Amino acid sequence: RLRWGIPVPGDNEHTIYVWVDALVNYATVDGYPWIDSKPNYFPPDVQVVGKDIVRFHAVYWPALLMAAGLPLPKRILAHAHWTMGSQKMSKSKGNVADPFEAIERYGLDTLRYFMIRNGGIADDGDYSADEVLVRHRKDLASQLANLAARCSSERLCVNLDGFAALGQKLQCHVDSRDAVLHAMLTELPGKAKTLFDKGEFGRGLGLAFDVLAEANRHITENEPWTLVKSSDPSQQARLQVVLFYSLEAVRLASILLLPTIPEKANRLLDHIAIERSERQWANAKFGAGWQSSGPKHLLPG
Repeated sequence: RLRWGIPVPGDNEHTIYVWVDALVNYATVDGYPWIDSKPNYFPPDVQVVGKDIVRFHAVYWPALLMAAGLPLPKRILAHAHWTMGSQKMSKSKGNVADPFEAIERYGLDTLRYFMIRNGGIADDGDYSADEVLVRHRKDLASQLANLAARCSSERLCVNLDGFAALGQKLQCHVDSRDAVLHAMLTELPGKAKTLFDKGEFGRGLGLAFDVLAEANRHITENEPWTLVKSSDPSQQARLQVVLFYSLEAVRLASILLLPTIPEKANRLLDHIAIERSERQWANAKFGAGWQSSGPKHLLPG
């Protein structure tokens, strides 16, 4: 009975609620009613919606599908909104962000990382140009890129050819000096997956940077730049272990970050000689890198 609804053919007293037309588009865009074809992706595993339209997607949409005898979305993930200055964005107030200008200024990887890391599921995320820069400098530059640079310096004489075997050895024999970082690296993929499956992508990425922070502490404490000067075989062996843990942190973090910062993560994985075929989720576990045959050399960073 809404005046602004879509008229029902043959019944001037009723109109179709506009959401019916909008919601059905989820199926029609995939070829519904599939007379001569089959659905490609319907029903969705996860349907992502804003928190202000939950009722339409969690009540009306399932009701329409059930009435039509169609399968339901397996899961509906409702996310919070973006604010600016803790206020709802409004063109009339002028507190809006130009996405194209932001991409031009910060780069797509940095902006995407900020939005996924700071964006909220339960609580609204606040957009701030200053916070975008903080995320870039504090996380991507000071933690991830800095660690990659520190552990791949030419003067450290990194030997990647033995890393696959060394990784397998370290899974059984962990030095007490490496215990904290080893545990964090081992647990990272499982913990991150649990959060990713819940839609808590920001918290999942946060775990990767917790590991990177520990890896930066670990390399500072173990001083590979001092170990490399020693002619003692035991010190040289220790050097390889320290470098392995640092580069393993870079590798695992980069694989977890690939969907978010694909350009930067792929560049880092290229730098540490990780083959393209070894960048899948199955490779995101401790010691699963550097498995390809043939010599491996760090590329210029």
